[in-house]
Amino acid sequence: MHHFFVSKEEIGEEKILLRGENFHHLHKVLRGQIGEKILISDGEGVDYQCEIQSFSEEEAVLSICFREEPHELPAKIILLQALPKGDKMEWIIQKAVELGISALIPLESKNTVMKLKEKKEEKKISRWQSIMDSAAKQSKRSILPKMENGMGWKEAFSYVKDCDFKLLPYENERGVIPTREILAKMEAAVKGKKNCSIALCIGPEGGFTKEEVEQAMGEGFLPISLGKRILRTETAAITALSLIMMQLEYATTE
Repeated sequence: MHHFFVSKEEIGEEKILLRGENFHHLHKVLRGQIGEKILISDGEGVDYQCEIQSFSEEEAVLSICFREEPHELPAKIILLQALPKGDKMEWIIQKAVELGISALIPLESKNTVMKLKEKKEEKKISRWQSIMDSAAKQSKRSILPKMENGMGWKEAFSYVKDCDFKLLPYENERGVIPTREILAKMEAAVKGKKNCSIALCIGPEGGFTKEEVEQAMGEGFLPISLGKRILRTETAAITALSLIMMQLEYATTE
C-alpha cells in the first residue's frame, strides 16, 4: 500500500486532497488507479486508510475509509549519533527511522573523523532529511522524524536535558544484567507516563574517550552494555535501537 504524508489543510472530515508533488507521484509515477487503497498520514501521529476516488488535472480526491492505529512507539527516541566515516550515516539514518526514532542529532566528538563543514552542512542535512522522509514512508511511520543540525557535546546535552532516560552504550561497561534492569525501568515508566522520552548516544568508530563518558554520566547518561563483543558504530546504533523498540512495544502489549 502506497504511503503519503500530507498537511492538515488537505484533510477533511470525509475526503483528503492530494496535490503538488504527492499528486504527481501518485498519478504520474505510481499510476494510481480509481478504487486503489493508499495510506495517508498527517505527520503528527494520525493515519488514514483511503481510497482513490477521482483525479483532476491538479489533484486527487481520496475518500477516507477509516483511521488506522498509529504506527508509532509509545515514547520519543532521540538518537545522538557520532558522525561515522563514509556513507555509513545514510544507512544508520534509514534503519533508525524504521526502528522508531523521533529525531537524530549528528554528534561531533573527539574521535569523529568526519566533520560537518559549515559551507556544506545545510546541503548534507537536507539530504539526510530526505532519506528520513523516504524511510518514514516506506516503514509506514505516523510522523516524520526530524534531522537536526550537527552539534557538539555541550549543545547536544542541552537538547536532551529533559529526557526521562539517557542511555550510552559503552564497550567498557560489563554485564548485561544492569542493562536489562534499566530497560525494565524504562518499560515501567512508559506504562505509567504518556510522553516518555529517551536519548540514545552512540559513539564513533574510535569510541568515546574516558573523559567524554564521564562528562556524559555527569549529565545523567547511564552506560549500558550491548554484549561482550566490540560493535561497529552502525551495528551499535541498530542493536541498541532494536532492544529499546522491543521493550517499548512490549510495554503497550495488553
